Amino acid sequence: MDEIEIQKKCQTYEVTDFQHNFEINHPTTTLQQWGLHIHSTHYELLVFIRGNAECWIEGRRKKLEYGDVVIVSPREIHRIFILDNTEYERIVIHVSDSMLKELSTAQTNLLGVFHKNRTHIIHLSEEEMSQFISNQLQMKKMWKKKEFGADLLGAAWFQILLLQLSQKMHQVEGAGPWESVSGLVGEALEYVNVHMTEDISVQDIADALNVSRYYLSHAFKKSTGYGLWNYVISKRLVYSQKLLAEGASVTEACYESGFKDYAHFIKSFTKTFGCSPKQYGKSDDSIYMVKLNL
Repeated sequence: MDEIEIQKKCQTYEVTDFQHNFEINHPTTTLQQWGLHIHSTHYELLVFIRGNAECWIEGRRKKLEYGDVVIVSPREIHRIFILDNTEYERIVIHVSDSMLKELSTAQTNLLGVFHKNRTHIIHLSEEEMSQFISNQLQMKKMWKKKEFGADLLGAAWFQILLLQLSQKMHQVEGAGPWESVSGLVGEALEYVNVHMTEDISVQDIADALNVSRYYLSHAFKKSTGYGLWNYVISKRLVYSQKLLAEGASVTEACYESGFKDYAHFIKSFTKTFGCSPKQYGKSDDSIYMVKLNL
């Protein structure tokens, strides 16, 4: 199958989008592959198997353990930190809103479960993990066959995988065992989240936290790997994308997300998302395509 995943990198963060409704990958790697990034339209479910890695989502982090399932919603800024040269193995599912809606019924609203999820993490027991991996292998086996009905059985096994995770999400309440970034960097993240649409600068953030601009910038870079101002721009771009998706005009999205320079907004948005704000949302996402890297 042709590579149809679009990857773009800019000065702020990476954007990964998928031109299909779902995909499953089962990679094992040793090198850091992704920096700070978002998925514009897809949920990500990362089932951790082994390695020494830490997940970071919107200023919250957790050391991953066998059986952890990380759930990332569309437009949430996140990344994985690989902490050493140990092999990092996981199963990653990306699924779109349209796919979840298609699979939902009056009795089982998968889309509603995902929309309401705020835990960012669930944990599968040893038995649940064994069943999950077994189901995944069954799907892989079916998908490799060329005989009549094998593709439909493969898709059915995918639905079983998704339902297993959704049932677990439905049972979980609360915020989950995540640790918020503490100290100065945590305060900076919180300040950006609250004030990102206002006319702020790195100096304003430093003044609010009673530290020097240099010290704050250095601490933020050391903790996250990214510049503080780039993070502010990232948050504004993600929010502007949300506003556009909700029907705001380009001008409204620009100024309501915190940009003061219209031309800079257009340039940053286009460079980051691969299309202008005006073009955003016009692509046809109704095509049903599957990509498997198992």
